Amino acid sequence: MTWIHRVWIRLQSSFSRERFTKELHGEIQFHLDGLIAENIAAGMTFEEAEQAALRTFGNPTFLKEETHEKWGWAWFEQIGQDLRYGATVASPLLRS
Repeated sequence: MTWIHRVWIRLQSSFSRERFTKELHGEIQFHLDGLIAENIAAGMTFEEAEQAALRTFGNPTFLKEETHEKWGWAWFEQIGQDLRYGATVASPLLRS
C-alpha cells in the first residue's frame, strides 16, 4: 500500500468515522457469529458457544479501539476533544 493510499484512508476514516465504525462493528459481528455457529455445530449451547467465541476472538471493544487508532489519527481527534473541553471549562471563568 502506498503512503498516499494510507493517508487517503486515514483522512476518510477521520471524516467518515460513523460509517467506518458501523462497518467495523458489522465485520466483528460477522466473525463472532461464524465462530458461534461453529461452536454450536460442535455441540455447545448458545451461551457456551458465545463465551468460547469471545475467548477465541478477543475483546471486541479493545479490537475496535485498536482498529480506530490504526485507521485514523487518534492524536488529532484527541487534540480536538481537548480544545472543546478547554473551551467549555474556560467559558464560565471568562464571564466572571
